[in-house]
Amino acid sequence: MLNQEWISIFQSKICDLNKGHRWWIEFDNSIEVDQQAAGWQQYIRKAFAWFSCTMCRNTWASAQVPVVFHMQLNQAQGQGTVKVRWYKQKCRKCQNANFEEPQIKRDNVEVLLDKLMEKILSKCYNENTGEKNRSFYVEGEREGPHEKAHCEACFKGICQRTT
Repeated sequence: MLNQEWISIFQSKICDLNKGHRWWIEFDNSIEVDQQAAGWQQYIRKAFAWFSCTMCRNTWASAQVPVVFHMQLNQAQGQGTVKVRWYKQKCRKCQNANFEEPQIKRDNVEVLLDKLMEKILSKCYNENTGEKNRSFYVEGEREGPHEKAHCEACFKGICQRTT
């Protein structure tokens, strides 16, 4: 679920766009890649995140966590909606592990939502602002190859990692 920090950062950035429309952001685990409803736009971005196993407390990092946004501006109602979903990973140390939610640190939420604002301007307002070259903050060790058996995006057939 989106926490208050995501919502607060999103609202601040939307206000900075100064477009006069009200926007909301909500978590929606049911949205799928390339299956947005009619009139909705899609944006997919990979982000850096941490994971923590709820069974054994193992932690790991990934720089390839897919985050999917579906967005729609309803001009007649003067409001827009963004739905967001991120893909989870399983602990490689536990048998029968659950898919764990990614923990995206505030600095990377800021980067992710800055990039989303560029897409909202482009896809909902037809404004080409160009992409700012702002990178995610990567910290800690990322060990080993990609493990398909532990990647929810692989299960869904949307992961582009091959190893």
